[in-house]
Amino acid sequence: MDYKNIYYKIIENAKKETDNGHRQLGYFEKHHILPKSLGGSNDKENLVKLTAREHFICHWLLVKMYDKGTTERYKMLCALWRMNNNGAPGQKIHYINSHAYEALRIEYAETISKMMCIKQAGKNNSQFGKVWYTNIDTGESKPFKDKPNNRWIKGRNLFRGESELLRFNAFENKYTSKELENMNNIKKETEYYWDLFHKSNCSSIMDFCNKGFYKFSRVSLILRFKKYIPYYKKFTSQGYNKNSGSNPDLVGIYQ
Repeated sequence: MDYKNIYYKIIENAKKETDNGHRQLGYFEKHHILPKSLGGSNDKENLVKLTAREHFICHWLLVKMYDKGTTERYKMLCALWRMNNNGAPGQKIHYINSHAYEALRIEYAETISKMMCIKQAGKNNSQFGKVWYTNIDTGESKPFKDKPNNRWIKGRNLFRGESELLRFNAFENKYTSKELENMNNIKKETEYYWDLFHKSNCSSIMDFCNKGFYKFSRVSLILRFKKYIPYYKKFTSQGYNKNSGSNPDLVGIYQ
């Protein structure tokens, strides 16, 4: 089937009706004859008024006009998928039958997957050459190309906010009196920051950290709250989260 010929027949018919004044009243949608993603402009010559049905059919035909696997078809698939699911400002949402939807959805998903694989391959990957490290002071993990300093140890999610000494021995489930003391100190310190946060009148934990009440990151403080403040877990299940503000009523409430 000559999809390109059908496409331009719809365009020419719409232009004639517009020139004859037959498209002055009613609902119409602006369409780029040569899509912008393929190099089209906003010039008057590249725009045409289409009915909602014509507009959808034209975008469907634009997909059909290009071979599978080409960049052009990928771009037209994206445009059609956006039209079908979201619409554009001032435009109606369009619908297709279940069989066409399934075929379109499968091809769209496969195309997106292939494009992402190509985009993220080798040196194009933003994480290429990076290794995960865990900060022994804060418990947070981040990827780096080079070890930042001796406070970072290779590996991800190793400590969860605990001290290096405590966690290294915890791997073997052996706690000395010194380690138990460290654990108790960390717990007390976390309770101190919990109380300080709820006394601070901050809008969120991030706000609390940004204002310098806690010298490490928001992530590490949340990890500490999760581990040493049982009430934090209980409260998160009731809608409390990292974006919740301080509450003076929670000072001293740990369980």
